[in-house]
Amino acid sequence: MLLRRVWIYGWITLVIFNIVAVLDVSTPTCGYVYPILLSRALTTDPYRGITTGYCLLAIAMSFSINSSLLLAGFIGFFSAFLVSMFETSAHNALILVSSLLVLYECTPPTLSTNTIWKYHWRCTIVAGVVCCLWLLYANLLCETLACERCSRWYISEYLLFWLMYLLVYWRIPSAMVAQDKIVGTPSPTLKESMGLTF
Repeated sequence: MLLRRVWIYGWITLVIFNIVAVLDVSTPTCGYVYPILLSRALTTDPYRGITTGYCLLAIAMSFSINSSLLLAGFIGFFSAFLVSMFETSAHNALILVSSLLVLYECTPPTLSTNTIWKYHWRCTIVAGVVCCLWLLYANLLCETLACERCSRWYISEYLLFWLMYLLVYWRIPSAMVAQDKIVGTPSPTLKESMGLTF
């Protein structure tokens, strides 16, 4: 099966799983079903375990396409869901740095003729700007917990992360087949690296 197809299936399950988590966690958070911070939903058990499992699968996939930046980004996301967002700001820092790594790695090449990829990337950046502005407002200017925790503006965060994860689709070579095999190149011996022939 093509790796791009596997990524799409994984992305669809991620979106469904995120929606279920938000619907479940928003009721105790807001008192009714309403958009909340995605990290609040995903760092609540049992959703934390499912999220870290998804991150592990994304880490494995980044080996397949030989991308150290995607690998670092997905390890960052994995780590962000291991720490509690309620006790430290490490979660937020890991999410921010990981997002920037993924966005950078998935930037369309300058000479690319793939306009869908270019528009997709630009929409992701717009969603990121809206999300960051809302998060700044929520953390600095909201005067009530209801304002900070429950808002339709959190939909911009959902769009940002869903669009960002979908951006990886374009980074995967179109003919690459999903396989469970990591191929490494053997390290040259000292004799080979020095070009010695004796």
